[in-house]
Amino acid sequence: NAWLEHLEAALANGVRRVQLRAPHCPPARWHRLAEAAVDACRRHGAEVLVNGDVALAQALDVGVHLRAAQLAELGARPWREGPRIAASCHSLEDIRRAEALACDFIVLGAVKETPTHPGVAGIGWEGFAVLREETALPMYAIGGLQVEDLAEARAHGAQGIAAIRG
Repeated sequence: NAWLEHLEAALANGVRRVQLRAPHCPPARWHRLAEAAVDACRRHGAEVLVNGDVALAQALDVGVHLRAAQLAELGARPWREGPRIAASCHSLEDIRRAEALACDFIVLGAVKETPTHPGVAGIGWEGFAVLREETALPMYAIGGLQVEDLAEARAHGAQGIAAIRG
């Protein structure tokens, strides 16, 4: 499977935190791929979070990355102890909801325009820095970013970057 081969290559190159996300994959196939991906990540000592699926994350004993829409739906943190819980945030309101759920870290953006949302301007580095000042939660930048953006992200208060294509 090419997807797993790309994951193995990223892990071999030093990636140590992976978010598993395949929104258009049929559930049965996705569960098999997620199990294989978790196995690969564990062999390389990488942390794993499943995007949006709390039940699958619990079944695999890995973390979960909550979508911004889920922040308003959840009344409490899905589990007290154990794997990390992260969240996608796009606004100060999202950040406050992530804090209320005691998320371990957040991903904020989009910083730049992305191929997924063409024509939609990102919040920019200044917008990122303003929201960075609003929370003590560790924060990663996302949205149109590449490895070359890492230094700038850190200069604006990010722990690092999250990238799908980068």
